[in-house]
Amino acid sequence: MQVLIVFFIVLLVVIALNPPTFIAQLMGISWGALAGAFLAPFMYGLYWKGVTKAAVWASFITGVGITVSNMFIGYIASPINAGAIAMIAGLIVVPIVSLVSPKMEKKSVDDIFECYEEKVIRTKKQSLE
Repeated sequence: MQVLIVFFIVLLVVIALNPPTFIAQLMGISWGALAGAFLAPFMYGLYWKGVTKAAVWASFITGVGITVSNMFIGYIASPINAGAIAMIAGLIVVPIVSLVSPKMEKKSVDDIFECYEEKVIRTKKQSLE
């Protein structure tokens, strides 16, 4: 956690020294990095028991790497487009890395997904018909 805090402080100082000229660009950079890093692990992690720790880290590195490198090099015209590409890249990277990296113990995964087996009773008034 401390390493990530230092990383983000350095990143914010670099951005502050050379700020983007338009707020949409800044939002594209920040939200693109966040979405690129966390969208795929979150979405796959909700429904697929095969997501691995290595895949989550690979998605983080890919998403942040694309948006930050684009900020300095500018190989994608718009930061918003860079964010979209980072999200798509994460959706590709997570399943590939998950398939080739070591899996968690089956018992641990089953314990995590146990909440999906919980029976929930609702009244008709609470449900959508």
